[in-house]
Amino acid sequence: MILISNLYNASKYKNVIINLLLKDNDFVTLMSPQKPPHNQLGIQDMLLGGTWFIDNKKYEVQGQLFDHNFVTDIIEEEKTFVFVETDIDMIRQNIFTDFNLYICIFTAKTLIRITDGTTPSINEVEEMGYEVGHYGNRIDVLCDIVDGILNGNKKIKGISDVTPAQRGFCTIYSPSIKYYGKCLKYNISNFNDMEEYCES
Repeated sequence: MILISNLYNASKYKNVIINLLLKDNDFVTLMSPQKPPHNQLGIQDMLLGGTWFIDNKKYEVQGQLFDHNFVTDIIEEEKTFVFVETDIDMIRQNIFTDFNLYICIFTAKTLIRITDGTTPSINEVEEMGYEVGHYGNRIDVLCDIVDGILNGNKKIKGISDVTPAQRGFCTIYSPSIKYYGKCLKYNISNFNDMEEYCES
């Protein structure tokens, strides 16, 4: 028997959220992942990144969706990135654990604006149900998509209710002078069931 620790839950929450994002077609479209270089690779592989050896050839993709704070000075192509992170804010009487969940979305400044000539186009974004006006903002639309997935969602398997943080819910996130974005912050209050365990 292995007791499930708070740190295990913090890591598990990140993976659950990342899988939810990967399953959302609108999210994937706004991320504009590159075309897979081999038919054995899929769009999710492009978003998560990795290294593969197929038919004695090496394929390496940086990825766009991470479970850690991702910032690098070496970016081969201008892309949109998202990282999902958690921290533990408070443990109350060893019964409830309060987690903070961060979804930080940022993109190259050249990709922020959505027009008739971008991928996706402004018409395609409006067909998704998002009102963007004459010029769309990729970051704003992605934030709207993420918030629609998470805010008050009681159907996220394995996670307690996810609620927007009362303070600092949406803040500016600019990891470098070439990139701009926003970071969404949510609170998760988890009941510590001492009988809960996972089998090795």
